[in-house]
Amino acid sequence: MREETPARPVGQPAPEGKTYPVHRYWLLLAAYLTSSVGNWMYRLTLPLLVLHLTDSALATGGLYALEYLPYLLLAMFGGVIADRFDRRRVLIAGDLAAGVIACALALFVMAGAQPIWLIFVLTFLLACVDPLYQPAFQSILPALVPPERLATANARVHMGDWTLSAVGPVIGAAVVTALGYQTAIFLDAGTFLVSALLILLIGRRSAVPAVSRAVAVGRSVFADIREGLRYLFRENRIVLSSALLSMAGNFAIWLALANLIFYLTEYHRFTPTEIGVVYGMQGVGAVLGAALVGRLLRRFPPGPLMIWAMAVGGLAVLCLIPARGPVAIGAAWLVQFAAAGVLGVSALTLRQRLIPERLLGRVLGSARMLGFASIPLASIVTGALEYALHDMYVILAVSGVIWLLLSVAVSRSPLRRAVLESAA
Repeated sequence: MREETPARPVGQPAPEGKTYPVHRYWLLLAAYLTSSVGNWMYRLTLPLLVLHLTDSALATGGLYALEYLPYLLLAMFGGVIADRFDRRRVLIAGDLAAGVIACALALFVMAGAQPIWLIFVLTFLLACVDPLYQPAFQSILPALVPPERLATANARVHMGDWTLSAVGPVIGAAVVTALGYQTAIFLDAGTFLVSALLILLIGRRSAVPAVSRAVAVGRSVFADIREGLRYLFRENRIVLSSALLSMAGNFAIWLALANLIFYLTEYHRFTPTEIGVVYGMQGVGAVLGAALVGRLLRRFPPGPLMIWAMAVGGLAVLCLIPARGPVAIGAAWLVQFAAAGVLGVSALTLRQRLIPERLLGRVLGSARMLGFASIPLASIVTGALEYALHDMYVILAVSGVIWLLLSVAVSRSPLRRAVLESAA
């Protein structure tokens, strides 16, 4: 096994002769947030539409399930696309594809939305765009910002995501109420087209080395996937450790999140407004964590931040056990989501700075797939545990203890060695 390349020290200047026009990053961020508004609009509009047409909770829940399946099926293929082709063009193509599918959905709704199964097909196709889009987006960022600003760039994306998670459903609900389902879906399509235009304005700048395209000629997609997986699982233990940490951390926290609505209603008898307070404070915590992590990564290496984030996040989950009332429970979640924000941005920034550019899309896509793979499993496990034990407090304890144990594991993992090398 070859020795891992240490992360570039915080504050190291950009390579000589390389410039980073600031407008390119801001255009990319504006495009991403615009398309994210569209994502939130269809995630609210389509379940409401299906519920309206079928009056079936099962059909509505099935629509949500379709959103996660493509991440498991297509994330690695998205990485291959990001490494084989100009990432800017991949992003434009992804936005255009999403816009066309959304337009098809709107036209189908205008025609009467029959047969209903076609909504599920088109929704699945729309959900397939994101896992093909995300590896290119995460891989293009290091080409548009200087190394010392990469953590801040990632943090702004994280802040934007969580801000939109709060206001996106509100916007979607207002549009559906005022203009109807088909108009809301047409506006959704428009956000993707605007995003494509903003990325086009970045200018012609190849965001993937020519050697990567040359090597890909005559080679199968599966050979490319194997090369990315070989790097992730055999060649860089630091990157692998960060990916496994994300997978285990997601599993642990989804033990608590998957049954959160059940917990708040059945154990605490919260009203919908009180539940909204808890979820709102989660979003505030995620934004605060992202706002802090850029500054923290300029002062400290990623590894220690991950250790402390896991420890603080685990203690916050344990505080949920004695907490009572929406404010106290919401405050515990605020701290947990802030810690998760620090952890996520630190891990992503570390991967972007360690992975060779020609492999960036594939390895980031595979790491993202690992992180998402544990969420459905955790949802099933927590449901089974609650059914068997009828005690969510035990499940919360298990979740918090796992995060604390992971903080210890990080301190003894290759991430610890990467900290020492980076700090040297």
